[in-house]
Amino acid sequence: MIKLYSDPVSPDSHRTRIVLAEKELPCEIVDVEDGEIPQALLDINPAGRLPTLEDRNTILFEASVVNEYLDERYPHPPLKPGSPAERAQMRLAVIRIEQELFPLYNELEKAGGKGEAKKKISDYLDSLDTYLARQEYFVGDSYTLADVSLAPILWRMSSMKIDTAKWSHLEAYMDRLFERSAFENSLSENEQMMHD
Repeated sequence: MIKLYSDPVSPDSHRTRIVLAEKELPCEIVDVEDGEIPQALLDINPAGRLPTLEDRNTILFEASVVNEYLDERYPHPPLKPGSPAERAQMRLAVIRIEQELFPLYNELEKAGGKGEAKKKISDYLDSLDTYLARQEYFVGDSYTLADVSLAPILWRMSSMKIDTAKWSHLEAYMDRLFERSAFENSLSENEQMMHD
């Protein structure tokens, strides 16, 4: 059975839980609270990085690597587009999300949802809204690992006091993401409380 060491509040761990839920893979999820790294995790990953996946003799960490592995190892349903060009676009999108949006979210979290960090993320969401006016999902018409990467950050916007109502295309996109049963099944208790 697959085992995932997961931080119940981290967007990185959340996106791997989304992939597992999309694939409907039986999995033991071990919640690792901040600063409480279990010895079993250190035995297989001395760096203690989360998420860490254990699948038989395969040990992987870094969410984007874990997610691509899961999609290739368990190909149904596919979370990558069909053509090589679209798969490359998806990979570029994931890299850009990791390099641009994740740091903005971390800055916003440290600032308590206020100040310059709030303006920066609002500007990013404004451009994302314009981009999503042209398509249903981030890379064309199919749900991919790029959408999986965006969903956890977008879910956290309301808890960071970011009102997304002014961005109609973004709101519709978020509805499409959050209404997926896999997304609902991926939420930790902490993440559920972000919207309760």
